[in-house]
Amino acid sequence: AAAAALERAARLSPRRADQARLLADAAGTAVLTGQLGWVEHLAAEVRKRTDDPALLSRAALATGQLMTVGAHHTAAFALLSRIAGEAADARAPHLLDALAAAAVVRYYSGEESQRQRIEALLSQVPDSPAGGALRAWTLAVSDPTGAGASLGPALPRLIAAAGDDAGSLTALAVAAWLLDRTTLATRTFDEAFGRWQALGPLPAGLACAAGWAYLEQGRWAEARTVAAEITEVASQAGLVHAEACARALDATVLALLGDLAEARRNAERALALVDPLESRSVAVFAHRALGLAAVADGDYDTAYAQFRSTFTEDGDPVHYHVSHTVLAELAAAAVRRDQRESAAVLLERSARRLGTGLSARASALVERSRALLAEPEHAERHFRAALAGETGEQWPFERAQTRLDYGEWLRRRRRIAEARPLLTGALDTFRRLGARPWIERAKAELRAAGVEANGVTPGALTRLTPQQQQIVRLAARGLTNREIGEKLFLSPRTVGSHLYRVFPKLGITARSQLRDVVDNALPDPVPAHSQQHAPHRAT
Repeated sequence: AAAAALERAARLSPRRADQARLLADAAGTAVLTGQLGWVEHLAAEVRKRTDDPALLSRAALATGQLMTVGAHHTAAFALLSRIAGEAADARAPHLLDALAAAAVVRYYSGEESQRQRIEALLSQVPDSPAGGALRAWTLAVSDPTGAGASLGPALPRLIAAAGDDAGSLTALAVAAWLLDRTTLATRTFDEAFGRWQALGPLPAGLACAAGWAYLEQGRWAEARTVAAEITEVASQAGLVHAEACARALDATVLALLGDLAEARRNAERALALVDPLESRSVAVFAHRALGLAAVADGDYDTAYAQFRSTFTEDGDPVHYHVSHTVLAELAAAAVRRDQRESAAVLLERSARRLGTGLSARASALVERSRALLAEPEHAERHFRAALAGETGEQWPFERAQTRLDYGEWLRRRRRIAEARPLLTGALDTFRRLGARPWIERAKAELRAAGVEANGVTPGALTRLTPQQQQIVRLAARGLTNREIGEKLFLSPRTVGSHLYRVFPKLGITARSQLRDVVDNALPDPVPAHSQQHAPHRAT
């Protein structure tokens, strides 16, 4: 509505200079609609009315910002790089905005030459307090384990200073996620989405980082909600990269929940939507999801192939940020396939590349990988290092995997008393999350340790779609199909059809059992972001 009002104001203005200024404002606002065609039209109208370099550059920047969630990242980066170069020559104030958008493209594409170009242009930006945060953010996105890592200690202060600025909060949440400050990231995303709510609905195609942060923290239902919203809006707007990212996110959660056919369908759709050389981040996320589905299915040959594909033949990461999250999964599959030696070489190469300033998460993943690949007499110190401290509780699934591996290792060495609490802790986490394939593996290990693990899996609700979860929760509160339909804008017949299909998934046969299912499930997803979305640079 704001962009349309600005466009109409431009048409009513008698002076061409005012028209051009209003149309440039409209183009910048229309970025948040996700409608690339409209933004391109507005930018073209600016070009017809002015030769003012500042206005022309602003309109082009809006186009480049929205192009980042499309399929053609090489073209998007070329445009943004040109804008940034012109801004640097003219010492224009939007240079950092162009570089921030270019950093998003660099993250999606994973192209090393883009990082080098960004750093070269950043060197031309004069130091100033006003631009310091955006400069650091750009470095964190384009090189989180290198130059951007210096932003980490400053994040709490910057987040506090952002106040009610939803755009700044979301951008800082993205930086926190990239730097493995996951608890801080999710808390800041929650705050940002609450601020966006006051502005009305915004496009969902721009908040995939929030979904990944929720997934990593074990908030899987919320991750699925983010994925569903992005998929719906992005597919309608033709933002194929955003849709692919959302499908890879949903595929990952589904694989962890044990819904393997749907996980594979989403991951393969994500790969079909993008060029893997233009969108390396999505490609690696999708292959990781396919690998997790194969692990859940007990197919370790496929799992190893999928995880290994996230690194080049020479052992370099296909994507500078995402590939390293696959290391422990690759090590576990390599052990099953008798590829221990080659995996160990790749692991140590990656550890050297990551450097000495590892985040707690990266350190835990590397230590778990070393424990799995080590000779028996050297494994235990790496297991202990992977589980050291409480920081690792930010990543409950990964922590539970390590407990399961360590417990299994202890049991096989007949240290049963030490193995049991680790295996029990892992099972409790898997049950809470609803990670069915890992629940079964943990229960089998406990049986081998002389413990019969019984009980209902409380994560069944997370296997449903976000809409089905809403219907179940409302039905559990006693609402009729008609009342549920009125709340969700569905027919009573559609509500009844959904309930009929979900009863078998929940392991129940009567409506009266829904309350027990909901009471045993994860807490309701935080609804603040259900219709709210992040600004472009926070993609």
